[in-house]
Amino acid sequence: MNSFRFFNILGVALFTGIALQIFIQTDGAIKLTEAGIFLAVSALLYFVLTLVFHKSKNLFVPLLAVLVLLSVGMIFLQELVFGGGH
Repeated sequence: MNSFRFFNILGVALFTGIALQIFIQTDGAIKLTEAGIFLAVSALLYFVLTLVFHKSKNLFVPLLAVLVLLSVGMIFLQELVFGGGH
């Protein structure tokens, strides 16, 4: 088994478990939808990054650096983008 197949199987197992947890523990349809959308985007991002890592390791590192910068930036810009507080 190569690493690409291993990480895809691992991703499917992890995101299936997280989806089950979301379905079991989330109260209300709105929160379930929001959590489901977040999970779908996260899973898509995971599999795209896995594919990019498998195809081109030179592209993977800068792409991951941009993702890190956007993630850290969203910590501070969350209130401006989504409005309101916690």
